[in-house]
Amino acid sequence: MPLRVALALLALGVLLPSLAFFAVEYRVVLAEKQAEVERQGRLFARAIADDITREIAVKRAQLAVLGTSPHLVGDNLAGFHAQARQSVAAVPGWIVLFAQDGHQILNTQEPFGRALPPTRNPALIRHVHDTMSCATTGVFASPRTERSVVALLCPVPGTDYVLSGPLPVDHLSSVVARQTPSGWAATLIDRDGLVIVRSEASDTTVGDRLPDEVRRRVAAGTGGWTGFMLDGEEYQAGWQRLSNGWTVFAAVPRATVDAPMRRWKSDVLWSLVVFSGLAVLCAALAGEWIIRSTRDLSRAAAVIGAGGVIDRVDTGIREVNEVGQALAQASHDRAKGEIANAHLAALVSSSGDAIMSVSLDGEILSWNAAAEELYGYRADEAVCRPHAMLVPPDLLGELDEKLAAARAGRSLRLETIRLRKDGTPVEVSLDAAPIRSTDGTLVGISVIAHDISQRKRNEAHVQFVMRELSHRTKNLITVIIAMARRTARQSDTFTDFETKFSGRLQGLARSHDLLVHTDWRGATLEELVRFQLAPFVGESASLDTAGPELMLRPEAVQNLGFALHELATNANKYGALGQAGGCVRIDWQVGPGPHGEDRVRLRWQEAGGPAVEPPGRVGFGSTVIQKLTEAALNATVTVAYAREGFRWEVDMPAAEVLSEMPPPRGVVETVPDHAPAGDTPMGDAPPVSAATPEADTASLESTSAEPASAHTASAEPAVRPPAPAEEARAG
Repeated sequence: MPLRVALALLALGVLLPSLAFFAVEYRVVLAEKQAEVERQGRLFARAIADDITREIAVKRAQLAVLGTSPHLVGDNLAGFHAQARQSVAAVPGWIVLFAQDGHQILNTQEPFGRALPPTRNPALIRHVHDTMSCATTGVFASPRTERSVVALLCPVPGTDYVLSGPLPVDHLSSVVARQTPSGWAATLIDRDGLVIVRSEASDTTVGDRLPDEVRRRVAAGTGGWTGFMLDGEEYQAGWQRLSNGWTVFAAVPRATVDAPMRRWKSDVLWSLVVFSGLAVLCAALAGEWIIRSTRDLSRAAAVIGAGGVIDRVDTGIREVNEVGQALAQASHDRAKGEIANAHLAALVSSSGDAIMSVSLDGEILSWNAAAEELYGYRADEAVCRPHAMLVPPDLLGELDEKLAAARAGRSLRLETIRLRKDGTPVEVSLDAAPIRSTDGTLVGISVIAHDISQRKRNEAHVQFVMRELSHRTKNLITVIIAMARRTARQSDTFTDFETKFSGRLQGLARSHDLLVHTDWRGATLEELVRFQLAPFVGESASLDTAGPELMLRPEAVQNLGFALHELATNANKYGALGQAGGCVRIDWQVGPGPHGEDRVRLRWQEAGGPAVEPPGRVGFGSTVIQKLTEAALNATVTVAYAREGFRWEVDMPAAEVLSEMPPPRGVVETVPDHAPAGDTPMGDAPPVSAATPEADTASLESTSAEPASAHTASAEPAVRPPAPAEEARAG
């Protein structure tokens, strides 16, 4: 393939991802623009709906005030007529008083006492009177003024009257217009689908009916986004339903939305065309430059092929110059072949690898100093002796394999075992290759041996570490799965689950951080207590510890760490650690048990916190600090809900929780890189037992049917001020 074609394909390959990127970006921008228009439409519709609702509320308040008029209660209709005329000066529209049969008694637009026609909708008047609830009418033309209006009807308590407050459509039109942005159209529809107001049209549109398809689309909800055809043009609209059944539409023509995107698309396409042309032009110029440089390189190679020597190849491309420099070096190296052979012999003798040559009948011909160090034979002891003396009897077949490979012109690499002079085996990596004379005749085999004993030991150690890591990882995954299932069963929402589950993982991580600092050999009880409570002890609370220096087993570190995290979380939220002046004292000691065996007794005592009351029901935390602690550590747990402070005691056999290793001299910093106490949800990861993870997991997953005393729980704070709301959260 010509170089020009290859460069053209390269330029095309560079452009294709750019074209794909612009195509994806266009779709993303289009979707974002559509989402922004939809959001604006919803906001505009909601704002207009709020304004209309306020206008109706003002009219309702006006009618409510007039409904309490003493003139109306005392049948002083003339006085009420005067009062009503005064009230309409501050609120748009007018006031009409109806009897329950629909007869119009008075109208503030008419002088008092003038005969007035009955209402056109007596059924609605009777409905308002019978139900004693307000209602709004649809749009209609006022009989007196022929103006389009809507009316709010409200009953007058204790009378047979119904007050009506008509609102002119032109007033509602001004309300709609002030919230309608430029380029948008707003429409107010009554419950029958008739247009009350359109911001961009005259009164001739009042009373028009909304298309049935749009009405069905918005009938099921209270607000949203839809599209429809209006006056032969496609619109997209946000809509909001009012409490009285009216609906507000904020619509924008589809062409208005698409116009910026069309301009952006045109700009992008032209940019792609221009940049593509520039890329092709640059590729062509670069191709000519590269071709000239490679031709210089070809001429230099021809000189070397003819037996000449070159000094350098000087072009404008660094890589071509590097190849030319390599050719120049090769031409000089060939002229110095004999010197190079002498240097090669010196390298063999001083090499750190054992190098020897073997004849075709298996006799050692040469032996360097590294071979003497590796095998223990001096050169005079090895040369002219059979190579088989280095090979274990069961591996003599390798000699025939090496000879066959050399005769076939192949090199052979293998890892095997050889014998030292004292008979001890040594693991080596062998490279065997044929040795030929200048005319190509096979004359022997070169063998290079490298001691790989240390590497093999390292590999065995890595395999051991990986098996141990796999074992611990499987245990940890099993526990986390069980913890997730149990947490999910006791979580009401996903957010609740996420909060509890992440907190327990963080608590488990703190125990693991402590174990990692000691190479998983365990940790002191003092370190564990301070490491787990560090996120919860601040300026408003304190921690007091006392006890001998005890080294815990890794399993005990994890199980006790889990229980301490549950206790600290609950104390922070509902106990001493969450209140100014609160204090937690943790002490421990080693003493004889009932049968003379050593036992470790640890006590958690809170003071300075709120009054304590037992929880309403048992939660996950209660199970952790009592049942799971007892099962994992073969311990006895005691929980006391004393009003002056919660107390938790655990009695454990020393043989199961204490390590035989001495405590470390250094103390691990108790500042774990996890969430602070304020952000840590209640709960922690379940206890982990390296020996029997299945038993702990089964205990974690089981649902406790019998009551158990516990201080902490994922959703059951045991120490808290008594309150009905807290009882509802228990468990």
